[in-house]
Amino acid sequence: MNEKGYTLVELLVVMIILSIVVAGLTTVFVSGSNAEAQLNNRFQAQLQARTALDKLRLDIHCASAAQAQTVNTYPSVKLAVGNCYAATPTITWCAVQVLASPPRYQLYRTTGTTNICQSGDASRLLIADYLTSSSVFTTATIPQYSLQTVGVSLTVSTNQKSKTAEVYKLSDSIVARASTRCATSGGCAAPLVP
Repeated sequence: MNEKGYTLVELLVVMIILSIVVAGLTTVFVSGSNAEAQLNNRFQAQLQARTALDKLRLDIHCASAAQAQTVNTYPSVKLAVGNCYAATPTITWCAVQVLASPPRYQLYRTTGTTNICQSGDASRLLIADYLTSSSVFTTATIPQYSLQTVGVSLTVSTNQKSKTAEVYKLSDSIVARASTRCATSGGCAAPLVP
């Protein structure tokens, strides 16, 4: 009786080839999974930035005055919105630094009056993440016959290693519709928010 089978060398060669194929397939699947996770993070960050700009637009349109300032070391804008929200005379938006290197910021909206934008602020609400700059808000001298405007610039990137790759930027100049029109020929200073 002559039984032929595979030699040990043939089995080892097949196992090595199979291992190489499986390792290649695993690498492809892991790379695809990582790419999908990165794409999802970028999409979520961009969606949060668009939502933040929409919410900012609503609050600023409602404001009778806006003041860019620093609250508890956080760059922020304070809005007087008592004419729209009776229970809330002011709303503060602030960019809070969560990482020092590379810098990463989160955008919060709060109606609080104590511990504004800090972790102890119970009314603090995270609106956007992965901001690359704290320079989000600007207010300038109001031109004659104009209403106050607030400049908003949201720069978002989930790739913290690169300052130029995968950067998503939203900018707008939003008018505080309930503000008082400036009547001075040299322009008016931004009113102080109570």
